[in-house]
Amino acid sequence: MMMHRNRCLLMVTTAVVAGTTSAFAPITVTNVRNTAPVNITPLYAGIRERFFGSIKRRKRNDRLVPYHKEIAQRQVVDLFHAWNDALGTGQSKLVAKTYANDAVLIPTSLNEPRVGSASIQEYFENVVKRKPSVAIVDGTITTGHDWAMNVGIYEWSFGDDGSKKQARFTFVYVYNEDIKKWMIKHHHSSALPKG
Repeated sequence: MMMHRNRCLLMVTTAVVAGTTSAFAPITVTNVRNTAPVNITPLYAGIRERFFGSIKRRKRNDRLVPYHKEIAQRQVVDLFHAWNDALGTGQSKLVAKTYANDAVLIPTSLNEPRVGSASIQEYFENVVKRKPSVAIVDGTITTGHDWAMNVGIYEWSFGDDGSKKQARFTFVYVYNEDIKKWMIKHHHSSALPKG
C-alpha cells in the first residue's frame, strides 16, 4: 500500500510473525526516501480492538504479538446449543450471559438494535415467556484467531402456541481472554423473504 505523508512517499509492509503472515501482524511503514522505519502496529491494533475488543499481548522474541485462541467447528455448534439451552430456562438473565457486555443484537421483530447485555436481557424477557426452542436448519461455520461465525437459517418453535418460524441468523463469537470464555459479540436475525 502506498501513501503520502509530509511529501514523503511511504510504503507499508506486513511483517511476518512466527513464519506466517497474519492480517493482524505488526506493520512497519518505511519512508522510501530515507528508509527510516516507523511502527504503526498500535494504530492497526486499535482498529482491530474497536471491532473485537481489547487485545491482551505477550512478548515473543522482543516483539509484542496478540494472543490467539482457536476454536473447532464442533465447539461453535456447542456455543449455539448453550444459547438455546439458556432460552429454554425461561430466564432472560441466563440468555444475556451468553452475550459479551458490549454485544449487538439485531432481532427479527424489532427495527432497532439492542446494544449491551442489559438491553439484550430486556429484549429476551418477552421472548422467553413464549417458551422458545431453536434448531439450525442450515448453517455454515467459519473460524479464525479469537473469533468464529455461524451463519444460516434457524427455526424457532414456541411452546406457548405451538407456532414455528424460520429466520436467517448470524452469530459472531469472540474469545474473552479475561474470563476465558467464548461470547456472542454480534447476533443478527432476520425474517426470510416471502416467495
